[in-house]
Amino acid sequence: MSAKKDTQSTKEHEKLKAIPLESFLKYANAFYLSIGMQAYDHKFGEKWKMVLLRWTFIAQMVNLNAVLVSELIYVFLAIGKGSNFLEATMNLSFIGFVIVGDLKIWYISRQKNRLTHVVNRLEQMHPESVAQQKPFNMEFHLRGYSRYSKFYFGMHLVLIWTYNLYWAVYYLVCDFWLGIRQFERMLPYYCWVPWDWSTGYSYYFMYISHNIGGQACLSGQLAADMLMCALVTLVVMHFIRLSAHIEGHVAGIAPYQRDLEFLQSTVAYHQRLIQLCQDINDIFGVSLLSNFVSSSFIICFVGFQMTIGSKIDNLVMLVLFLFCAMVQVFMIATHAQRLVDASEQIGQAVYNHDWFFADLRYRKMLILIVKRAQQPSRLKATRFLNVSLVTVTDLLQLSYKFFALLRTMYVN
Repeated sequence: MSAKKDTQSTKEHEKLKAIPLESFLKYANAFYLSIGMQAYDHKFGEKWKMVLLRWTFIAQMVNLNAVLVSELIYVFLAIGKGSNFLEATMNLSFIGFVIVGDLKIWYISRQKNRLTHVVNRLEQMHPESVAQQKPFNMEFHLRGYSRYSKFYFGMHLVLIWTYNLYWAVYYLVCDFWLGIRQFERMLPYYCWVPWDWSTGYSYYFMYISHNIGGQACLSGQLAADMLMCALVTLVVMHFIRLSAHIEGHVAGIAPYQRDLEFLQSTVAYHQRLIQLCQDINDIFGVSLLSNFVSSSFIICFVGFQMTIGSKIDNLVMLVLFLFCAMVQVFMIATHAQRLVDASEQIGQAVYNHDWFFADLRYRKMLILIVKRAQQPSRLKATRFLNVSLVTVTDLLQLSYKFFALLRTMYVN
């Protein structure tokens, strides 16, 4: 009886140490909750918390889109009057960033049921105990994903709050502390409103509104990217485990029926992973496309601003903005390339495993798996773009073409 209790307690202890699926999704969930959104159904708590989340989401989206409209009006007026061209081009970078954030939030919210289905299927496939997780090398994958994520959202948080708090810090240091400049009230982003915001308390209201809107847009963008990369990391982990499982199988020792059962389970596992990749593409395809299109324009406009000459403080912020756009592209492309490499490895694993003395029927069926593996799973930005590290080169070429066009228009 005592031995039975010890065995049971040992199993419970192992299960407590096991890495849950939520460990991969916690960063994305945290950023979604900061704007009052849940990307997929999961246990959250009391009903009043759900109501609070919903109203928080509505308030943040109204504020974000109000800031976006005011920025758009500023750009249209500047272009129409032929004045403030430099400020207008800088605002276009911000506008592109906000539009992409808006699009990601809206589109992911529409895919909630499909995302819930994908997460549930990954939960079912997720090994529960430490012993089961060991062959998956789960701790290694989680550490790698966490490093990418912390660097990614850390850089973007530094970026957004550098823009948001620049004028507040400027006032505190130069005017309030040193007294060397006369402070002119400025907002983080150029905008137009039908009243004089620079006087009275409306300035503080708009400054806070811009700060909240910028953070909401950033949270929507970061959450979508990190959720997609987390799901891709989990699928890559399963692909690598499947490859190792295939390579470790020795065919021909057991009866043919046992080899056939192994093959059936392998094909079923492979098919589930392929289907998961297709679902991830269906859910995040529009988000991926908007990422690469917006990054191209952001690199173009920020590069233009840097080449025409700016103040040193503006130049520092522009360099930071450009660096963050490149980090976003490289992070997504790196995860996409890992997915391609891991899915291609299935065919190599089938060839490498010990099949020489297997039944002829078994060897013939291996050809079908190898043929299927030659069409690797990919991240796709809808039907227009297959994402990989090669995509980064194409993006930089496109950005340079837009930059050259904009530069020519400015000079002429």
